[in-house]
Amino acid sequence: MRILVMLDPTNKRGTKKAYTDLRNFLVSDGYLRIGTELYMRITPSRKTAEKHIRRLSEHSPGTGTVRVLRLTEKQYESIWYLTGGEDMQERIVGRNSHVIL
Repeated sequence: MRILVMLDPTNKRGTKKAYTDLRNFLVSDGYLRIGTELYMRITPSRKTAEKHIRRLSEHSPGTGTVRVLRLTEKQYESIWYLTGGEDMQERIVGRNSHVIL
């Protein structure tokens, strides 16, 4: 199971620090940055995913938008590349696992 977190901060005063804190939490909690304002985490089960979503809701800022999408491995494998393609890590390791160097 995978959790995708999509961030959409606003330009309100004080929002920048809140989103910086959220990004730091995501990285320290094991999320990988896979795009601009897009983070992903692999979890072993639905129950674990729900636990991480609950923790994420505790750290979400009060402004802007934080969207969370929970995907199964089968759903994640059906991603289409319209431009570009797999990155180097996906070519070498595969889509089902990520290595942090």
